[in-house]
Formats: sequence, structure tokens, C-alpha cells
Amino acid sequence: MNLTFRFKLTLGYALIFGLSVIIGATLVYFTARYTLTQTLDRTLEETAQVARASLEDNAKNRRFPEELRRSSDLSIELFDSSGKRLDAVGNLDPKEKLTLALGFESTPTRRVLTLTIPEDKGLLLRVSRPKGVLSRLLETLAKILIIGALVMIFLSSAVGYLLADRALKPLDAVVRTARRITQRGTYQERVPAQAGQDEMARLTLTVNEMLDRLEQTIEREKRFARNAAHELRTPLTALKGWLELTLDKPRDAAGYKHGLEKMQNRVQALHQLMNQLENLSHTDRPIALERVELGGVALECSENLDLEPSGKTLEVTIEDYREHWVWAEDAGVRQVMHNLLENAFKYSTGDQIWLEVGQHSFQVRDNGTGPARAEWARLLQPFERGMALQSVAGSGLGLPLVVALLARWDAQLRPIWQGGPGFAVQVVWPALEVDSEPKA
Repeated sequence: MNLTFRFKLTLGYALIFGLSVIIGATLVYFTARYTLTQTLDRTLEETAQVARASLEDNAKNRRFPEELRRSSDLSIELFDSSGKRLDAVGNLDPKEKLTLALGFESTPTRRVLTLTIPEDKGLLLRVSRPKGVLSRLLETLAKILIIGALVMIFLSSAVGYLLADRALKPLDAVVRTARRITQRGTYQERVPAQAGQDEMARLTLTVNEMLDRLEQTIEREKRFARNAAHELRTPLTALKGWLELTLDKPRDAAGYKHGLEKMQNRVQALHQLMNQLENLSHTDRPIALERVELGGVALECSENLDLEPSGKTLEVTIEDYREHWVWAEDAGVRQVMHNLLENAFKYSTGDQIWLEVGQHSFQVRDNGTGPARAEWARLLQPFERGMALQSVAGSGLGLPLVVALLARWDAQLRPIWQGGPGFAVQVVWPALEVDSEPKA
């Protein structure tokens, strides 16, 4: 049987409330019964004291005075040591057999108190009273408690269902919105916001934030796919053109060689673009942080970098000539440092590059002008390049790959314009203890 969450919530609430009401009603019933029984017992004790004090001699037998004989619901009896009744007053049922056990006892119809008379050894005084009134009171109380408990459980269940329905309406809105997005693909829809700071308000806010991120991701992926298709089309179109031109008419060996070299260059550019796209797609893989020493990575990158085509010089400096450790991924740090150095050598208008390593950071600095401030945010998007650098070979994926990798390590990329000639890009990690594990 498939039960709705509202019904399950209401059922659980009704069970807990019903159990509480039953326990409370049971306590009330037994407390009332105990209190009424104690009251009846006190009445019997007071009557026994009056009867014992008012006994008088009548020849050799004890007799009760006339005042006690007018009692209507109480019965008072006097017995000798053999159990023979000497006198009795009150409302007695001759068919009912009562014992002479000392103390209080109960029969189906009466409450009985039997005690001795210290002044006359061997005499017993028995006082009893019908329990009809007590039984009727307890029976009436039990009915009231049962009916009241049932009414309270029913009303509380109805109110509980209404409250659960009202509380879960925002959740229904979330479900309906998710279903519409799934069926129609309208990821621009949002859940109606709830006022206040309760759990449902935070839920709708979180879901809308998730949908915002989802929309941004979808739009970014769509834009990335369009740009990737455009970037792939350019080398493929050039490659197709050179193929058609080469095959358009018979050529000598030198002509074919020239055409094949052009096509080889285009294939290499295409292969480089595919590698960069693959690297960018791998930035969403699971993170495996490790301790990375920035100085060693900087020295290796500077040795592996080909400086001759650019005609620029590179100077590496390490602060305090000591090790600088960060939490990151070794291959990723090498990729970030390589991309920033490559951009500096390809696009800088200066002739000197500095790679400076410090505590929890490193920066690539040059003596050129750097990109325009207004263009920086755009350059962080895939396939975007500086307006004045379209003639320089490149794919526009270097900086986006750097940003994606740094986001994995909670590191930041900071551009620094130095007023006059000079531009730097700084990478900064959170200040964590090297021996302590970073937060996942």
C-alpha cells in the first residue's frame, strides 16, 4: 500500500498523540480512583471512631445508641471474639457475607473496615459502606475520558493533516517545478519563494540557487559547445581548403610537399585544440589533493619552456630560498604554471618575464602593458582572446583551464596592473598548515 508522506506524517503524529492521551487518561482515572477510595476510607475511619466512642453497656452486651441507628447508607456491626454479632445498625444486606479480617478490604459491592476495640478485648467493630456511588463516579469518569480521548485524537489528526498539508505545499511546488523542467526542459523556471527563515524557506531558497547554478551550467555548456564547434570548424575548413587546392591540378613533388606541410600545421593545431579541450573537460573529475612544493615546480617549468622563439628572458625567484608547500594536485599546478608562462611569452609586449614564488602563492610578471582591465573577465571564458591579439596563434583555452583548476583547490587568480609598464598574474592558496589536511 502506497501511503503519501502527509498521511504517514499525520499517522505518526496521531499515534504519538494518541499514546500520550491514553497514558494521561489512564493516570487521571487511577488517580481519581485512588483519591475517591481514600476519601471513602477516611469516612469509614471517622464513622468507626464515632461508633466506638458511643458504645454503651446494656446488661452484659454492648449496644449502639439511637443516633447511629438512623444511618442510611453506612452499616455498623459489633462482634464478639467468636464472631457472633452483638449489634448492628444501618443498611445491611443479610445475603452478603463479609469477613472479619482486620483492616480495609473490598467486596464487589462494599468497602469494609474491621478493627478491634481496645477497651473491650475480644470485641470487633466492622464498618462498611456500599461502593455504588464510587463505582458510578469511576464509570462516568472512564466514559468521559474515553470519549474525550477519541475526540481529541480525531481532532488532532485532522489538524495535524492540515498543518502537514500546509507545511508540505512548498515541497509540492518543488516537485511540480522539477517535473516541468524534466518534461519540458524549461530550466528557467523557479520555485515560489517562501517568506521567513524556517526549513521550507531555506529549502526553496536552496532549490532556486541550485536551479540558478543549473541554468548557468547549461548555458555555459551550450556556449562552450557552440564555441568549440566554431573553433574546430576553422582548422577543418583550412585543412579542407588546402586539400582541395593541392588536388585541384597536378603538381610536382615540391608543390605537394608544400601543401602537405600546410595541412600538417593545421592538423597539429587541431590536435593541440583537442588536447586542451580534453584537459578542460577533466577539471570536473574527483579531487585528489596532495602536498606540492611550488619552488620545485617553478624550476622544472622554467627548464622545460622553449624561450628562443619569443626572444624574451625568464628570471625565477624563490622567496627566502626555502620550500613553499601548498595543497593542490601536482600535474594541475604544472599545467597552471605552464599556461601562465606561455601566455606571458606569447602575448606580453615586454621583453622580460619573472616567475616569483612566495608563501602560499606564485606570480608571473612582465614589463609589458597587459590586457585591458575591461577585457579581463571576458578572457576567463573559453575561446575568448584579446582584441589586439587575434593574429597570434592560440585557442583561448589557457586561462579558462587555469581558473577551472584553481577552483578545485580553493585558490584564486588575481590580475595586478602596476600603473606604468608591468602586469602580473598572481595565484594565491588559502593559508593552511602544510601538515594539516585541507577541508574536502
